[in-house]
Amino acid sequence: MRPAVLATLLLAAATPALAQPPERPPAEDPAPAEDTGLADLTPEELAALEAALAEETIEIVDRAPPGAETVLGEDQLERTEQDDVHKILATVAGVYTRDEDGYGLRPNIGMRGAAAERSAKVALLEDGVPIAPAPYSAPAAYYFPLVTRMAKIEVIKGPAAIAHGPNTVGGVVDLHGHDFPAERSGYVDVAGGTDLYGKVHGRVGDRGARWAAMAEYVKLRTDGFKDVDGGAPSGFDKDDAQLSARVHSAPSARTFHQLDLRAGWSEEVSHETYLGLTEADFAAAPQRRYVATADDRMDWRHWRARAAHRVELGSRLRVTTTGYFHAFHRAWGKVDAFVGNRDLAGILADPTGGAAAIYYAVLTGAADSSSPEDELIRGTNDRTFRSQGLDSRASAELAWGPTHHLLDAGVRLHHDRADRRRFEDVLRMTSGALVPGDRPRTQVLDSRATTTALALYAQDQVRWGRVELSAGTRLELIEFGYVDHLNDAPGADNDGRYAVPIPGGGVQVHATDELTVLAGVHRGFVPTAPSSMADTSPESSVNYEAGARWRSARVSADVLGFFSDYQNLKGTCTLSTGCNPDQLDDEFDGGRVHVWGAEAQLAVDVTLPDQLRLPITAAYTLTRSSFQSGFSSDFAGWGAVMEGDELPYLPHHQLAVQAAVAAPSWELSAGASWRGAARDVPGQGEVADAERIDALLTVDVAMHLKFDALAELYLTCSNLLDEQVIVARRPYGVRPNAPRLLTVGYKARF
Repeated sequence: MRPAVLATLLLAAATPALAQPPERPPAEDPAPAEDTGLADLTPEELAALEAALAEETIEIVDRAPPGAETVLGEDQLERTEQDDVHKILATVAGVYTRDEDGYGLRPNIGMRGAAAERSAKVALLEDGVPIAPAPYSAPAAYYFPLVTRMAKIEVIKGPAAIAHGPNTVGGVVDLHGHDFPAERSGYVDVAGGTDLYGKVHGRVGDRGARWAAMAEYVKLRTDGFKDVDGGAPSGFDKDDAQLSARVHSAPSARTFHQLDLRAGWSEEVSHETYLGLTEADFAAAPQRRYVATADDRMDWRHWRARAAHRVELGSRLRVTTTGYFHAFHRAWGKVDAFVGNRDLAGILADPTGGAAAIYYAVLTGAADSSSPEDELIRGTNDRTFRSQGLDSRASAELAWGPTHHLLDAGVRLHHDRADRRRFEDVLRMTSGALVPGDRPRTQVLDSRATTTALALYAQDQVRWGRVELSAGTRLELIEFGYVDHLNDAPGADNDGRYAVPIPGGGVQVHATDELTVLAGVHRGFVPTAPSSMADTSPESSVNYEAGARWRSARVSADVLGFFSDYQNLKGTCTLSTGCNPDQLDDEFDGGRVHVWGAEAQLAVDVTLPDQLRLPITAAYTLTRSSFQSGFSSDFAGWGAVMEGDELPYLPHHQLAVQAAVAAPSWELSAGASWRGAARDVPGQGEVADAERIDALLTVDVAMHLKFDALAELYLTCSNLLDEQVIVARRPYGVRPNAPRLLTVGYKARF
C-alpha cells in the first residue's frame, strides 16, 4: 500500500469518536488531494481506500453502558468451536442455563433469577433485531440461530436492557453475524466428530467502491449420543443459508447513506423427545431412550428478511431504521401422555407403584398395550409464527456547558402472532414397537394469539468530569387478542390493551482512568402472552445493582452485586416445564419473590516471550432467592410453595475458567465450568434426592494449528472427563448432559 494511503487510514483511525462508533470517518472539510496523495491513486486503489474507510470502526472510550456488559468476540468463539450456546454462555457471569437435549437445540437461558425456561424472559436479538418466534405473543425460543455463524455475542444486564425489550427483567443476548469483508474473500470450515457429527460452513463476500455482497451457508448434523431402544435415530440435521447486500454513498459525502439487505432461510429435523428416564435406568445407562420415543421428531422452517438504512446527518447525529420480517413453522410430534394417565413425570418418578408399573412397562416395550387406558398419545404441536416490525433509532452527541451528552432514542412498531394447533394420535405398544391405534387423529387445540406493540425509549448519558449519569425510560403500549377456534364457550376468547412505563438509570464515577464505580436501578418487565386466561398479570420487578469495573490495556474486570425485587413472578405452562397437555399456554402468578447475589467477570491477556500470549477469562456467580409468600399452584414448576422457598433451577454457585497459550501458528486452550446443585421444585434447606439437580464439572480442551491462510487444523474435546449427571428432571423424567465429544476440523481463508 502506498504511504499516502497508509497515512490516510491512520488519520481515520485517530479521528475522535462520537455518539456511536462510526463506520466511516467524519468528512467535514476534506484536505486537498495534493496534500493526501489521493490524486495519484489508480481507480482500483481509490475504490479499495473508500471501502476500507467505510468499514472503519472506532471504539469509544468509556462508552460502556450503565450496568453489566460482556462481549464474547470472534477469537473466543473460534477458540472453543462450540455449537451449543449453553456452553458458550457458561463463561458469562449472571447467566443460567438448563440443559435439555445436550446440544442446545432449544436453549433455556435465564439471567439474575429470571427463569431459564425456553429463554422466554430474556430479550433475544440478532444484530439488534428480536429473533424469538413471536416476542410478545409466544416468546419461547424454539428457534435459535446457529452460533457457529456468529462473530460476536453480547450479553447486557441492568438499566441498558430498557433500550431493547420487551423483556427487561433479566437482560439481553444479542448475536452478531459477520460484517462484509473489505475485499473479495472466502471462508471454509469443515469438521467431523463422534456420533457422526459433521459441519460444513462456507462464506464468500466481495466489495466494490459503493457496494458489498456476501453469501453464507452452514450445515450441522449428528446421529446423536442417545441410544433409542430398537435402534431409532436420536440426532439432528440443520441447514442455514443467508444472502446479504449493501450499497452506500461515498465516505466523503457530507450526508452519508447506507442500505443493508439481508434474507435467510433455515430448517431443522431433529429426533428429540420430552421423555426422560427413571433414576434407576439413568444410573444403569444415562444415554438410553425408551422405545416409546422412537417416532418422536421435530421439523421446523424459518424464513427471515431485513432491510436497514443508516444516515449520518453530519458528524454528530446518526439515524438507523430497520424493517424486519420472520416466519417460523414447527411441528413437533412426541409421546407425551397415556390415554388413561397424562402425568408422565409422575410415572417415571415412581415407576413401581400401582398402575404406574403397567404404564412404565409399556413405555419401555416390556409389555404390550392391553387396554385403551394404556395406549400412548403422540401429540403433535403444530405452530406457525409471524413477527414483523419497523425500528428506528437515533444517536447524537452534544455539549452543553461543562457537560457532554450522548443521546439515544428510538421507536419500534411491532406485530406478531402465534397460530397454535395440536393433534393427538393414539399408538399401541405391540411386541416392543409402536403401531397405530384404532382411534382416528383428533384436533384438541386451534387458537390464534396476536399482539401489536408500540415501544418508545429515550436515554441520556451525561458526562461531567469523571462522573457519568444515565437516565432513560421505555414505554410499551401493547394491544393483544386471543381467539379459540375450537371452543365457543364464554371466556374462551380474550383481548385487551395496556401501557407499561419501564424507567431505568445509573451512575458511573471514574475514580481513575482504569477504575469505575457504578450503580443502577431499572424496572423489569415481561409481557403477558395472550391466552384464554384473563386474570394473569405481566411480570414486574425492580432491579438494583452496584459494583465496580476495571479497564486497562491487559485487564478487564467487573464485580457487581444485584438485587431483584419481583412484585409478581409469572409462570407459563409448556410441555417443557412438565405441564400436561391440557394446560398448554396457561399462565400463573407467583407473587412476590426476592433474588439477590453477586457476579464477577475477569479477562486478562498476558504477553509472554517468543510471541506467546496467555489469554485468561473467569466468571463467577453467586445467587440466592426467596418466595415472599406461600401458595398452591397448578403450575408444574411450582406446586405447593411455602414462604422462604428458593426458586428451582437456580444454583447457588457457578464458576467458569478458560485459559489458552497462543502463538502465531498454534494455540492450546482449556476451560473448566462448574455449576452447583439446584432444585427441581421450590423448597428450602437440604434438597431431597428425588428433587435434586446434580452439580456438574465439565472440562473442555482445544488445539489449533495454523499452517497458513489456506490451512488451519483444529481438534476439540468437549466434556473431557466424560462426566454425566442428572441436569434436569423436566419435562418428564431425568435427563443427562452430553458425554465426551471429539471433533476434528479444517479451515481455510482465501
